Amino acid sequence: MAPPSPRRCDTPESPRCIGDDGSASTELVIVMPLLLLLVLMSVHVGLWFHARHIVAAASQEGARAARAAGATDSDGYGRAHQMLADLGSGSVIDPSITVARSPGTVTVTVTGQAPPVIPGLAVQVYASSTSPIEEFKRN
Repeated sequence: MAPPSPRRCDTPESPRCIGDDGSASTELVIVMPLLLLLVLMSVHVGLWFHARHIVAAASQEGARAARAAGATDSDGYGRAHQMLADLGSGSVIDPSITVARSPGTVTVTVTGQAPPVIPGLAVQVYASSTSPIEEFKRN
């Protein structure tokens, strides 16, 4: 007596074998959530990088505006706020801008959150830029 074949096909030409009913559906049910999570994580990381670049640009522009001769902290704050409005409308959630002066330097710090794609996974973004204050010296 010959050992039984593990898979029997209806006909030799038929690619469908007995015992394979529903296997594609089962594989799809198992793999699809993981695939969707991978896609959502990719989008989430992309939005985090984008938000990080926006707060870095805003802090650099704020420091550039606040360091000019005769400029005030509100000049730096206004320029950083304008950059966030121009570049990051919706890309940075709850932005916060602080401008601090010390003797000879000005520091602009911008913080916020990247928009979450996956609920409950909020990621903070932070950038700080320090620049020397311009001053005119007479010889």
